Amino acid sequence: MRKTLIIFKWEISKILTNWRKALTVFLFPAVLMMIALNLFPIIMNYISTGTVGRKPIVTLNAPDSFVEFTESGYYTLPYKFDFYESGDLEEKELKKILSKGSLIVIFSDNDFDEEIEDYFDEIREGNIGYTSEAWIDINFDSNAYVMYGRAVQFQTEVLESYEDYCFDQLSGKYKKIGYDRFDLNDFNPITSVVLNRNTANSAASRLIPGIIMLLLYYCVYSLSCDMFAAEKDRGFLRKLLMTPAPPFSIFGGKTLAIIVISLVSSIVTYLVLFAASWLNISNDSMSLLPFGMLLTTKEFLAFLLVIPATSYVMCAICLSIVFSLEKMPDILTNLQFPLVLFLIEFFAQMARSAPPFMVEFLVPIHGTICALRDIFATDIRWSYLILTCLVDILVGTLMLRHSFKKIGD
Repeated sequence: MRKTLIIFKWEISKILTNWRKALTVFLFPAVLMMIALNLFPIIMNYISTGTVGRKPIVTLNAPDSFVEFTESGYYTLPYKFDFYESGDLEEKELKKILSKGSLIVIFSDNDFDEEIEDYFDEIREGNIGYTSEAWIDINFDSNAYVMYGRAVQFQTEVLESYEDYCFDQLSGKYKKIGYDRFDLNDFNPITSVVLNRNTANSAASRLIPGIIMLLLYYCVYSLSCDMFAAEKDRGFLRKLLMTPAPPFSIFGGKTLAIIVISLVSSIVTYLVLFAASWLNISNDSMSLLPFGMLLTTKEFLAFLLVIPATSYVMCAICLSIVFSLEKMPDILTNLQFPLVLFLIEFFAQMARSAPPFMVEFLVPIHGTICALRDIFATDIRWSYLILTCLVDILVGTLMLRHSFKKIGD
């Protein structure tokens, strides 16, 4: 055991003392993925509208209550507004605004706030069938497919909150006769985090498991190339096996180093994606990772439990390839092939809406993706998660025993 730890510390020190290799293993892949996630909505917006960035919301006939709402409301923070009255813009100008990726929100020409106040007064007087003449119309370019999502997002995030704001500010005497409703404090940070987390984690459950597995295998594959394939090709591994340290300690120390480094790399990946989510203040409807993704302590511990078992079986796969082939180009080609499979799995998980079935947790590595999907969807099934870990450990142990036996022969 002592010699295993010596090999382990030696391999760790090799990585940490080489800052370029450390950045390549720990940071670069996650940062590149974060950049790709943030560029995606920008690229999609440019393809659809020919412009970069989100355009201001153009409003016509906005009442005083809406102007005040945009100045003080929490839900309008990601948006910018340009206010106009009817007649300020010609039809050609409106069409040009729509084609450049802006929403045009039109309020009824009549006094909107007064209509809302009259509506509540009529309801208070018992005129239940009274219909208000106040209306809001959202216009967007139907030829730009990203704009429909933005219109729906604007309606959900802004107009539904504005409806509550109107009740609070314009309901007048109606509230005074006992019809006031219970309101959560929208500016309470805990309330805001929970509301955003529900949406963001739902999207993260489709996106992040595939990213974690893709970058995890990249880390294990890179380390296996450096610690086993390259040393085998140079003849250094054969010399190392001639030292007093037993083969089990040598391979055990190297494997343990790969597992620990890949675990740290996965944590860094999660933290980078966490930062990408919380920096996504604009929360574009095309964002792959919406604002507010967050794991609780229990969910993060489940994440830490499942990653090492997966790293173990991935390492076993890499060692099986390394010691089954002789030529370095063949080894590298075969080690890179699983990256293609993980890329396919990544896109499959993004398109999938149904939760994983029990039998999927019996498939090595794929079961981990299913477990991570449950973790980020805040629906941890501990029995399935533990089953996944046991399957990965069992398969990894059998593969490593086969590889070590082949080395001994």
